[in-house]
Amino acid sequence: MDLIATSIAWARSISNSVRVNNSCCSDYTKEYWQPPRVGWVKVNIDGSVPKHTSSAAVGGVIRVHKGNWLFVFGLRIDRSGIFQTEARALYEGLVVAWHERFRQIEVESDNPILIDVVSNGYTVDSNLSEIRFIHTMILNE
Repeated sequence: MDLIATSIAWARSISNSVRVNNSCCSDYTKEYWQPPRVGWVKVNIDGSVPKHTSSAAVGGVIRVHKGNWLFVFGLRIDRSGIFQTEARALYEGLVVAWHERFRQIEVESDNPILIDVVSNGYTVDSNLSEIRFIHTMILNE
């Protein structure tokens, strides 16, 4: 619970600072973060499965090519494996992006297997509901 509360507080503080100064973290952004193409948004996602809790957390941020933060999202979910948690983070990020009517979306994750599964069409054979939901969303786009 402490990890989740700290993460939420951090996200809120960053979100509030972005409203005041839309170029927050611009030096860091320029050096490490790879922007999407002009006209696209990037959804950066992550999941966390703490060892000693009964829940996990997912979250992310949606940014434009200049690095400006458009949306921050996060939620606590039932504990599951790290791959399933990361897949849930991707699903939630896509839901937020599509709800806001973004259709040109790049995704960034620290889980290369998840990105490979989604980008190479392996989602259709997955037994994870999160992966099947992502596949359905992509088909309906």
